[in-house]
Amino acid sequence: MAFVKQPLGKVRLTSRQARWLYLTVQLLLVAVLIFVCTKISFVFEPLQTFFSTLLGPFLIAGFLYYLLRPLVKLLMKLKMRRRAANITAFIILLILVIGGLAVLIPRITGQVVNIVQNLPQLADRAQKLANQLASTDIAKSIGVDTIVKKFDFDNQKMIKNLTKLLGNNATEISSVVSWIGNALVNIFMAPIILYFLMKNGDKLSGNIQRFCPPARRPFVASLLHRVNSTVETYFTGQFTDMLIVAILSCIGYYIVGTPYALAIGFTAGVMNMVPYIGPWLGAVPAVLVAMTVSWQNVLWAVVVAVAVQQIDNNFVYPNVIGKTLDISPLTVIVILLTAGNIWGLLGVILGIPAYAVVKTVLTCFVEEPNNGFFDFMNEAPEPAPVNESTDTPADKDAD
Repeated sequence: MAFVKQPLGKVRLTSRQARWLYLTVQLLLVAVLIFVCTKISFVFEPLQTFFSTLLGPFLIAGFLYYLLRPLVKLLMKLKMRRRAANITAFIILLILVIGGLAVLIPRITGQVVNIVQNLPQLADRAQKLANQLASTDIAKSIGVDTIVKKFDFDNQKMIKNLTKLLGNNATEISSVVSWIGNALVNIFMAPIILYFLMKNGDKLSGNIQRFCPPARRPFVASLLHRVNSTVETYFTGQFTDMLIVAILSCIGYYIVGTPYALAIGFTAGVMNMVPYIGPWLGAVPAVLVAMTVSWQNVLWAVVVAVAVQQIDNNFVYPNVIGKTLDISPLTVIVILLTAGNIWGLLGVILGIPAYAVVKTVLTCFVEEPNNGFFDFMNEAPEPAPVNESTDTPADKDAD
């Protein structure tokens, strides 16, 4: 085989190779830019602070936006214009939030304050119940009595240790206060962002499509519609599921006589938004409070938690959210562990919907391979010669 030598500077790239080279250079430039920004603190840190400040209000506003979309659609079906439907839904949300806070916050706050005030009595009850448990033959046979003896519920020692802990963690306390301040700012900014989302949110898809070539706009419209449906299904379904679990938990704990049923049930509903792990974390406060009453109440609290989860897993969740996301339990656990280690609580909450969005996008590309987005990767065909005859290609083949 003879090799033809080409002089330097005369190497010609095919159209496909040139496009791949162009894409590679672009990706490398973006990677280098990100790397340089991370090394220059006075450039990267202000950007990080800016985006982290806006992230919270936008997440809250986005969550509320998707919660209100079904209501807006319902009002539009009732022959109401979109603008009037958005304003009506926004006003209804404000009334529900303000009314709910006016009713629930005093009761929940009162129960929390009551818990703090009765903490010494609760500690005494817990100490007595622990001693009763340690004195049983079964506890002695399995070594539980030695474990119970290590716990000291003495009120004076508890107060002393708590004071020492607070004194040694002044920085952490200031961080908590700062976090509470940021949370309040986010709560007040979220309605403003929500208003503009409801006003201009439906125009976002059209604005994105304008940046795409006309031939690819149908695929982009389909892609955005499916992503929007996935996010809407997740957030509205999770909120409905959380509300049902909170109501069932409050009713169940109230029936079995667990103290502070409203606060514990509300906590169980909020924690239920974290898949698989959240329901069991939500049952921990119920068990701890029930320990101050009796071991029978602990048993009933566990029964209520398990019963609510069975109802949720077998009836509520499948019908509210269904199999739209179609994510296996193993994948959910991996996502929770990975996102939680990287982004903390925010990663645990948003890891599943983010994965669902990515999965929806990839599914769209797989189901519609001829979407035109990767045409630049293909070899461009050579221009056909000008044919002045009136014969069609089929006629030429026949000849």
